[in-house]
Amino acid sequence: MPAPGRPDPDRALPGGAISPLVPVLVPLAIAAIVIGIVFSRLLPFVPETGVAPAAKFTDVTRDAGIAFVHDSGAREDEETPTTLPGAVAFLDYDNDGRPDLFFVSGTTWPWEPSAMGGPPTCALYHNDGAGHFTDVTRQAGLDVTLLGMGVAVGDYDGDGWPDIFVTGIGGNRLFHNQGNGTFVDVTDAAGVRGDDHVWSTGAVWIDLFGDGRLDLVVCNYARWAREADLRDAFAAEGAGPSYTARAGFVSVFPSVYRNLGNGRFAEVSAKTGLNQLDRQTGFPRAHPLAVAAVDVNGDGRLDLLFTYQSGEDVLFVNQGDGTFREWTPPAQERREGASAGLVGQAALSFPRLAQAADRFDVLRAAALAMTPLPDEGESYCHLRYKLGVALLDYDLDGRVDVISGEGLAEPGLDRFEHGRRFAAAPSVLWNSGHGWVRAPVAPGPGALGGAMVARGVAVADVYGNGNLDVVIAQNGGPPRLFRNEQRLRHSWLRVDLVGTRCQRDAGGARVEVHTPRGVLVQTMEPAMGFMAQSEKTLTFGLGDDDRVRTVVVRWPDGVRQEIRPPGVNRRIVITEPR
Repeated sequence: MPAPGRPDPDRALPGGAISPLVPVLVPLAIAAIVIGIVFSRLLPFVPETGVAPAAKFTDVTRDAGIAFVHDSGAREDEETPTTLPGAVAFLDYDNDGRPDLFFVSGTTWPWEPSAMGGPPTCALYHNDGAGHFTDVTRQAGLDVTLLGMGVAVGDYDGDGWPDIFVTGIGGNRLFHNQGNGTFVDVTDAAGVRGDDHVWSTGAVWIDLFGDGRLDLVVCNYARWAREADLRDAFAAEGAGPSYTARAGFVSVFPSVYRNLGNGRFAEVSAKTGLNQLDRQTGFPRAHPLAVAAVDVNGDGRLDLLFTYQSGEDVLFVNQGDGTFREWTPPAQERREGASAGLVGQAALSFPRLAQAADRFDVLRAAALAMTPLPDEGESYCHLRYKLGVALLDYDLDGRVDVISGEGLAEPGLDRFEHGRRFAAAPSVLWNSGHGWVRAPVAPGPGALGGAMVARGVAVADVYGNGNLDVVIAQNGGPPRLFRNEQRLRHSWLRVDLVGTRCQRDAGGARVEVHTPRGVLVQTMEPAMGFMAQSEKTLTFGLGDDDRVRTVVVRWPDGVRQEIRPPGVNRRIVITEPR
């Protein structure tokens, strides 16, 4: 029974009268249906299956015309002095819009300074845009021999042409791009050779002082006595500590070179705050392998992440005046030991879902997800923890994934074992939006799953189709170029930045791509890894979005620039307003 004074809802109104609520409810129902249709169109539901799409990569090295082979220095009667090198970089050296390839050479061992100038040499390969590379090393002037280690590419003089810096054992090299397809060795004129008795590894170009010029930071792996040659140093290292024997290698601070703007650099290492002593040994931190530029706090200034062959990684925060402050994680975030991985990873939260793709966030998350295989133990140096990875959105779904060569090396200078097997199969970690899933590797001849002695891993859109392809350099063997065969029909947008008031490479600039479904964010940073550098172009996978509303660039000086791209599935160039 209805309450007194209230109509019975089950009884029809007399005379078939319409309820007074109908005129109110019908418009609301119609509005709800229209809104539902609109939102289903603009924001379609995408189920989170947690199933990674297969990593479909095909080895096209031979078809692409790449014939370079890295010389580790090993011979029948001699063992290689180190298993670390094998460097590669993508760069567009002739500014034709297509990424070219540069490989760093090793040389015969025993190595002597007089061997410089003989074969084998570094190698430069020109990309013709149709899937083929041509060896242009000799005509480019890069047919030089050195016991090379790492490579860093940057336009240090702001002339619009990328220059090449190569680290090595017994001196580094700087090659200036002349803009006509050739390079000139300007090492000594620029003052960046370093010490002939120093072994350098990683390096990076960044603007330390905010003056619009790229400066240079170099990891120095070790130093040996001036009165000894390199063979003596290795022999002394293998013999172990002694009060009478000549010392082998000792640790050394990084080198920092300030760009003076006239083709010359000044060594300012002691003034930067990077010369920190190891708290346990009282000496410079031993055996740095790589240095990466990352903007960890979003202030537009690039910070520096150093990784070491053993021990924890160290993050230095840029103070904006050419100096750095070492960041110390809270006590609950610390992880001791050689496999500690990237800074503070134990307390890592997953990167902001589809909102940001900051290199530091993704690297830390991926390092946490990658655990050593049971049979590897601590007798290997796991290069994936030492930036031996590259970041790429291999399926263009808008989330940044990770590829690792799964590189293994000796754990230190004093533990070299002749004949150790380092081959392993590369792996891809897919970013599901909630965690990391190891992606299955599509089967077939030349698939990504074959074992190799991987070192540098770099990515670039070799074919201009939006898919990011992968090159993996090997120690003592040929590199492998893998074409990305994904066919998921996801849209994409590629963005290049040209600085005018900041340095031309625009390091620290932040790019936001606004789509109907959200905002994708990346920071322009030198895409450095262990012994590798990827292309500088930013690739945004758009997933099922088929349009971009706006692209917003926040330049390092805080200026905000907004443009409306003419469409998707294309590459755009944005120049900083003067």
